[in-house]
Amino acid sequence: MDAGKFVIIGLGRVGFRLIQLLSKDLNLVCIDPSEEALKAAKAQRGEGFTAVKGDATSRLVLEEAGVGQADTVVITTTTEKINLEVARVLRAHFDVPRIVAVGITPQGIEELEQLEIEVENIFNVSATGLRNRLEQKTKTVQGIGLGKNEILEVEVHPNSRLANKPLASLNPRSWRIGIVYRDGNIIIPSGDTILRPKDKIVLLGEPSVIKTVADLLTFRFRHFPLEYGDTLVALIPAQPKESFLEELAYLLSVFPLEKGLLLLQRRTPELEQQLQGLAEQHRMRQLELLDLPGRDPLTGFQQILSQRGRSTAMVVLAREFLFPPLFSLAISGRSKAFLRTLADQVGCPILLAHGSHPYEKVAVPGLNREGLQQSLETTLEMSLTINYSVSALLVRLSKYIALEEEGRIFDTMKKTAADLGLMYKTSVKAEELQGNPITAVIAAAAEQSLLVTEIDSWSHRGRLSTLFQPDVAWSIVRRNPVSTLLIPPIEVMP
Repeated sequence: MDAGKFVIIGLGRVGFRLIQLLSKDLNLVCIDPSEEALKAAKAQRGEGFTAVKGDATSRLVLEEAGVGQADTVVITTTTEKINLEVARVLRAHFDVPRIVAVGITPQGIEELEQLEIEVENIFNVSATGLRNRLEQKTKTVQGIGLGKNEILEVEVHPNSRLANKPLASLNPRSWRIGIVYRDGNIIIPSGDTILRPKDKIVLLGEPSVIKTVADLLTFRFRHFPLEYGDTLVALIPAQPKESFLEELAYLLSVFPLEKGLLLLQRRTPELEQQLQGLAEQHRMRQLELLDLPGRDPLTGFQQILSQRGRSTAMVVLAREFLFPPLFSLAISGRSKAFLRTLADQVGCPILLAHGSHPYEKVAVPGLNREGLQQSLETTLEMSLTINYSVSALLVRLSKYIALEEEGRIFDTMKKTAADLGLMYKTSVKAEELQGNPITAVIAAAAEQSLLVTEIDSWSHRGRLSTLFQPDVAWSIVRRNPVSTLLIPPIEVMP
């Protein structure tokens, strides 16, 4: 959508979120009777924003807002009588090229459509969906399905991190691509199908998930980790450290998660009250507290999650559950197997919380190009929500022992980090480390707040073989002195 004059009427849940998402290039005007809401909107938008306090059903207020010169007007109040009256006044007295309004009842939607207004049903509307509709990047497929935005048509942006990749590498869990339109041809996708810029694709899946996937495809996203699900799941120790609960609260403050499933190793009235207060503080819409079955908390945790389906956005575990003080090779093997199984089960990021929040410095170890790219893309996506510096930890082997191919891989990873930084319009610092990869990365990680790495790089070799040839990727996770975010393996598609 080209820069132009854009008017939003109503700064409720949808309207306020919409002003956060719309391009800063727009000359934005907002009309609302609440001075407090307008001040909050002004703080969000800064320059290029005009606030008009008043009743938008008044022709004089609309004239003061300069509606006659607007390219688009969006009516987002949740009172149908107001939406209809504003639409009538706009049609009777102003020549606005495009008007979009929220409809509530079937009769109201019909009346708006008779006025040639584009209508979004209030039960399906979201700020992201509206933004994508206004910017003509996505649209709901009408006339089929349940009418709950479970089917979307999306155009792939050239800079999307999902472009130029086979579908099998996109790790789809609660969504699928039904069809691809390319150069006038229809493609029935398989795991080998590669998405190309400008492809138009039909997404199917859970509405809350495919809206975020649509954002990723259109390169307009702020919603990690909602492409995986909508629920934060955490295992709460019998005596949780204060730093663990604080990190949990921090996650809820920075990520848009409105649902929580907290599994308690031991329930106490004090802990329950503390967790309920945390949910209220961060305005969670739904919180479920369940007691872990059995003696082994990790086994009980998996049992409950196996019954929950694929709605999990992120799993949070206290690091001491996996790496207790009396550590051994047997415990290491069990923890590794547990995390592998859990990642396959939930298909979402797993955070091993170690109290190193807030995340101000985030690092990604570069052990291979594919793993570095996957982890860096997730890290850069999160940076749109959290303001932090990003480092790629790259270990250059000594020229006396490094093969020529290993030197090329190092240079390729360094270029990958630079290219992704340019794509996401942020700086990625490539830190060149020397020496043993495990000790070098661990030493560098001690200066960070969060380490992001993926699970696919872990070796499948047994415990005895790792005595002679260590699993570098797993050893880094096991010895990392700060919180670790684990990216799930890529799901194999047919």
